Amino acid sequence: MIEHAAGAMVFADADEVPWTDEADVVVVGSGAAGWSSAIAARHAGADVLMLEKRDQLGGTTAKAGGEAGGTPPGELPQRAGTWLWICNHPWLADLGRDDPRDDALRYMARLSRPNMYDPAAPCLGLPPDEFALLEAFYDHGSRAVAALDAMDAPTLRPLESTWDYWSDLPENRTPQGRALFMPLPDGREATGAEIIDAMSAAATSLGVRTRISSPVHGLVIDPDDGSIIGVQAGASAATASLVRARGGVVFATGGFIHAPELRRSFLPPPVTGGLAADGSTGDVLRLATAAGARLANMQEAWFTPMVLDHGTAPLSGAFRLPGDSMVLLDRHGRRVVNEKATYNEMTRAFLRWNEVRAEYSSQVLVMLFDESVSKRCRAMPGDAPIDEGGGNPLARVGGNDHHELVADTLEQLAGAIDERLQRHHDRFPGAALDPHWAVSAAATLRRFDEMARTGVDDDFGRGSTRTQRARSGAPRSDEHPNPTMHPFNHDGPWHAVLLVAGVLDTKGGPTIDTHARMVRPDGSAIDGLYGAGNCVASPAGQAYWGGGSTLGLAVTFGWLAGEHAAERALAVK
Repeated sequence: MIEHAAGAMVFADADEVPWTDEADVVVVGSGAAGWSSAIAARHAGADVLMLEKRDQLGGTTAKAGGEAGGTPPGELPQRAGTWLWICNHPWLADLGRDDPRDDALRYMARLSRPNMYDPAAPCLGLPPDEFALLEAFYDHGSRAVAALDAMDAPTLRPLESTWDYWSDLPENRTPQGRALFMPLPDGREATGAEIIDAMSAAATSLGVRTRISSPVHGLVIDPDDGSIIGVQAGASAATASLVRARGGVVFATGGFIHAPELRRSFLPPPVTGGLAADGSTGDVLRLATAAGARLANMQEAWFTPMVLDHGTAPLSGAFRLPGDSMVLLDRHGRRVVNEKATYNEMTRAFLRWNEVRAEYSSQVLVMLFDESVSKRCRAMPGDAPIDEGGGNPLARVGGNDHHELVADTLEQLAGAIDERLQRHHDRFPGAALDPHWAVSAAATLRRFDEMARTGVDDDFGRGSTRTQRARSGAPRSDEHPNPTMHPFNHDGPWHAVLLVAGVLDTKGGPTIDTHARMVRPDGSAIDGLYGAGNCVASPAGQAYWGGGSTLGLAVTFGWLAGEHAAERALAVK
């Protein structure tokens, strides 16, 4: 046996490996991608063993929750659960809608690789292997969710009034209804944890075996063809045992947001944290590269703003910024982004390098709002605030609002902000406000007020799309031209929440093919080595197509991986 430092083990005779356990398919990770893969493989007749490094099942999916992006204008948003975004799913026909393949592919391709997109070019301008993944997602996602629904793993239904995040693009002929949810008996939409419960129950009933507290430390490689035939797994590398995988190993282990060295190496510097489960430490990167896999999309992530300081719960996600008299200001008191943009796109403003000042002027942004927003948008019916793990950065009345700053004047607010930033000087040393912030902020607000009166945001186009108009929160009783904009009350008090760049999880890693097999730099597949979910290079590229995109992709490619690995195992039995 030759053991490499990276964790790859090559045996001279695979038949003499001291296996302690074996299965047709070994699935590593227990989020939605892992369970989908396990169910698909078991459904195909394969024996399946799932390995989970943590002491509990569920991964990042168990932490997931959606947000009410499809609320019609003028209505209060309702708390949503966890969604799966799937093109051409079976329930669209029940709604009397179709989802033409060419249109869906154009929508996904334009957003995934906007620098390459060309509607007149072969593969719409994308590299053929990347375009093939979008085709596979369209062609097989509907089949995967239909199969899961038939097994109640989980039961799924469409969110018929929910808009895609880019609903107004001309390429998007089906802007509503692609998101799916799991309905509960009490009328709620299931959370990620409840979806995991349904998937794990179905998998268990099918006979899938699970092993917790069992991280994978190495891969076993067949010396004859370089295929993966097993893993080294156990509580520690010193005590780990060898598990045979006759058909293959499917990694569904999450991204690398909780690996500081990897995060610093690949993500823009303002990103300092994420919302993924703490097991998302990039384990697959070391193992896959040792097996020869090609990495891609390493600089991308599922981005979201995060609350800088939230008392006992730091770094909480802010998926929707409510309020009409509300803006985001940089350290110089300037607006830098459309505040009603979706969270993935809004976060890119935090990452911009200021080439004139040689700084990241927006690494911390001030969510500035007046008293009316504080009163109207703090407690929205059914909408979980930040102190309860939701996406509204305003705490519920009586909740933990230690992250919010309040002052009678902008000058006093600037002082309070600088004091708060000083607590985080080690993480954001360049985030202190410009000495003239209050003066600049006042000028920015006067311009915003003028645009609010006309209803047209000449700077960032706020409120110009259906999706943006659905993201403002509780409306005012008085009429104004643009429901997302209203002049500020300059009498005070002023309110602020400090936001930073974060991620749900990363979306870079080993490249996969249409069977979810990891591939080498020359494009050849590594037999027996599969990946799905956030641990691989996402077919979405830089895009976030709509609520539930993360899990839609995870479930689809997890299903494809499980199917192919099962077929491979059963062919040699």
